[in-house]
Amino acid sequence: MSILFAVTLAAASTVQPSCSWDHPGVNPYTGKTAAAIDRYTDIPAAVRSTLKRRMEEGQSDDKVIITRSGISGKNQYDPAIRDMHFGAASVCATVTRSKWAEQRQEPGAVYCVDQHCILVPKICGNVSRINRLQTVAKAPVTPPAPAARLGDKLGDKDLGLADAEKYEPEELTEEQLIERDRLQRKAALDAAKHKPSVEEFELPEEFEFETDVDVRITNGGGGHPLLPPFIGGDEDDISSNPTAVPEADTWAMLLAGLGILGAVARRRKQRKQG
Repeated sequence: MSILFAVTLAAASTVQPSCSWDHPGVNPYTGKTAAAIDRYTDIPAAVRSTLKRRMEEGQSDDKVIITRSGISGKNQYDPAIRDMHFGAASVCATVTRSKWAEQRQEPGAVYCVDQHCILVPKICGNVSRINRLQTVAKAPVTPPAPAARLGDKLGDKDLGLADAEKYEPEELTEEQLIERDRLQRKAALDAAKHKPSVEEFELPEEFEFETDVDVRITNGGGGHPLLPPFIGGDEDDISSNPTAVPEADTWAMLLAGLGILGAVARRRKQRKQG
């Protein structure tokens, strides 16, 4: 749009310095949205073109609620409304809502490109302008580091750490003491039930046992004990069949086993008699 055409539009429209928006919907805007945007000649042409396209397609940036003292949505806005269109081609530079009831709310849509924002109330379609406030992102709050409990010195070097707190056991009530003793007794009984029993006995200092073992190998004519039959004499003189002779350690193990069995038998007999 040429500058001459923009000036002609501005001259053709009626501009009032201040208006009181007392009754929304009574005097709605009846002109075209594109014509209303083109009257904002301080907005760059490229931005106006983008705003018109997005408004025609219904691609709003925010859905807001207009009240007597503010404009609330997902973004923050200045409560002042300015350059509102009403009628066919009338513009009001400043709009007040001081006569609204405190509980009154009117929905609207906001379209923003860069810092330029257009407000269109749903009830009357009065194209107007508002300012979106810049929100300052808050820096994340870092929680303080917990105080160390490792002492305050390492050798001669002061670490600047907090001293360890002295542990004071919590005093138990009489009911808690009774319950603690009961649980301890129960645990001891359970442990005793599962403990394997082992019968104890004492070994006597001396082993007493009787044995009648007579191992004697003789050969013909010689009669030598514990000698193989082929040592001396002829094979025809052998008077008995050969018998294996236990070694000395075998005899010791046999005698020790017999002694242990005898001691166990006597101990069991004494227990039964007692």
